[in-house]
Amino acid sequence: MRHILSAIVMLTFVMPTTVATAQDNQCDNVNALLTASQEYFKDVRGEVTTFEIRGVAKPYQKSNTSIKEGVTTYITEDEWYPELVSYLAKTRFYSEELQNEYDRMKKLMADCLGPDWVFVEKDKTNDIYLEDTEYKKAVFTENKKGKKVKIEVFMYNQRELDSWCVEFKMYGIGKKL
Repeated sequence: MRHILSAIVMLTFVMPTTVATAQDNQCDNVNALLTASQEYFKDVRGEVTTFEIRGVAKPYQKSNTSIKEGVTTYITEDEWYPELVSYLAKTRFYSEELQNEYDRMKKLMADCLGPDWVFVEKDKTNDIYLEDTEYKKAVFTENKKGKKVKIEVFMYNQRELDSWCVEFKMYGIGKKL
């Protein structure tokens, strides 16, 4: 019995550190992507690939830094208007799993980005275009003048993928014209 209590006490002290470390790693990845976003993600562009949307293969590059472990992050090949995108969760129907991932990602962004960012959430309660849907969008924008990076976390029915999903998107700063 004493050994079991000792193990429980040890786990109580070990678990928060593990969770904090996982979040710290994700914040490190967010910060790496933010740094790369200042110059069309050039420092995190990896292997050239395609992603099929509505039956048409679109050119992308895989990012060598991921927003979530085990999930591929893609970058558009367009260097003028670069976007980084990752589908963090997908299910056939709207589910609690999706809602939990959306909430987790929204909190992670708020924790990682801090007070220099403006946060707005859109859903059917505050956007007339979203009435009668379960669509949600969390938007994070740099609070500065000039060109800004924007991050969006979506939860919606992604018809092109034929599933409900939580999507992470970061709009970077492209090359100057």
